[in-house]
Amino acid sequence: MDETPRPSSSRLNPVKVYGGGGGGASRASTPAKASPLLNGILVGIVAAVAWAVIVYVTGYEIAWVAWGVGALVGLAVAKSSHEPNASLGPTAAALAAGSLILAKVLIVEFAAPSMLRQELLKNPETTAAMFLVDMRMHKSFSPDVQATIEQLDTRAGSLSEEQRFELQQHVQSEALARSRAATPAERQRVVGVSVDSILEAMGFFGVLKSVFTLRDFIWLGLAISSAFKVAQRG
Repeated sequence: MDETPRPSSSRLNPVKVYGGGGGGASRASTPAKASPLLNGILVGIVAAVAWAVIVYVTGYEIAWVAWGVGALVGLAVAKSSHEPNASLGPTAAALAAGSLILAKVLIVEFAAPSMLRQELLKNPETTAAMFLVDMRMHKSFSPDVQATIEQLDTRAGSLSEEQRFELQQHVQSEALARSRAATPAERQRVVGVSVDSILEAMGFFGVLKSVFTLRDFIWLGLAISSAFKVAQRG
């Protein structure tokens, strides 16, 4: 009798591979891209805030920065799109316009006082005029001049035209001298009070209207055009 061992008739269960596609080969997952609209909005907000911060720190509004904002928004929309699309250009243009308007609003709300102070402090005569208002409010002229002012306030016709002119010269001279002798902190305080009064009198929309010049509209047009072209070309 042949006692050679025979292989068992039982078969091993086949190993199943899960998650494989197309002949069992695993495919690398492709990372999903962000929405062009969402990406454009986020980049536009960041760019608008950055522009407002630059204006606040420097005290100057560099108009051509608007062009860069538009290009960044267009690039963000293009890079996050899955494929070329005819709507990318108009979307980027609209987002660029919104970003620039947001930047202007932030500049008015937070950077306008700094800008106006910087401009007024450059002009010695304007600064002296603000010191004159401050000295008039706090009654801080020299004793003789202050007494004459109070006399004129009490009796309007107590001074002749020549005396009024002479009083005006003394008042302006003392205000200019006070302005020149003041410390930088004192100048900032006096001018800051006047700036706050000016901005309050103008109101938000009055200030917003004043920061839009013809040059701004030119750069706004270039920014929107750049955003459209960059996004449309991908």
